Amino acid sequence: MPPFWPFRKKQTIAEVEEEPPAPIVYKRGEDPNARKTIEADSGAYKDALALFGGGSEEVKAATDQSVNYDGVSAQPTEATKEPEASFTWVHHTDGYHYKQLADGAFEPTPHTKNDDGTYAPYS
Repeated sequence: MPPFWPFRKKQTIAEVEEEPPAPIVYKRGEDPNARKTIEADSGAYKDALALFGGGSEEVKAATDQSVNYDGVSAQPTEATKEPEASFTWVHHTDGYHYKQLADGAFEPTPHTKNDDGTYAPYS
């Protein structure tokens, strides 16, 4: 029995029979960047509006939604603030400090310890 061969034989690439695109013909003095006029089909627009707009064919102008906005009413309270994630600083042998999160994972950004005891990201 011959040994197992992991590679396949080359297969021919299937080619699609299709017509080449029609060539674009430019005339002297014609602006090649001029846009051709597009005819708007208002019937198709209204049909799409009726389909996706809840069934109404009426076209309305957009209204100003800022009149419905009350704004920020009060500062967030202590109960709504997210608790800060607990972490510890670990001094590595490379001379930098890294944040070790509560789940044991480390943040990849190295930090340096300042003279006042705060930590700043190394840049």
